[in-house]
Amino acid sequence: MRQEWHRSLGLANGGLIGPLLFMYIPRDPSKSYWEGEWLFPPTGTKIAIGLPGSVEGPVDAGRRFYLDPPARFEEIVRRAQPGLDRVFLQWMGRALDSDVWRDVRLAGFGVEDPAAVPTRWDIAFETLGQKWLGITIPFIADEAQEPVVDT
Repeated sequence: MRQEWHRSLGLANGGLIGPLLFMYIPRDPSKSYWEGEWLFPPTGTKIAIGLPGSVEGPVDAGRRFYLDPPARFEEIVRRAQPGLDRVFLQWMGRALDSDVWRDVRLAGFGVEDPAAVPTRWDIAFETLGQKWLGITIPFIADEAQEPVVDT
């Protein structure tokens, strides 16, 4: 089931999300979510985000979750950096540049259940240059977990 929601959601710092597309998960409808793009204030770039919800729309807790990353963005990147560095050593054969943004771009954020304690969420990056990698760093609360690499 694909359903577009033609309203935009306003976030802090003037960021807007929308339009949103409903992604129905038939095997487990409780995992269905809304996806969209957000002009992320700290980078000024469009990123992908996922908002939990039902066909009626995203849950408010999802919107509230996204109020936090802009204010904590530098800290989040700092916590993700060791995982990015491990990926670069393994997949690129070199260390991550000291200026992270020379090697990757921010691709998005995701959260499954923003009301869960602790919250499980992720930040995603894409490599720049000839070899493309999608790198997702899962977090449990503020603790970065092992990166997941997509080729």
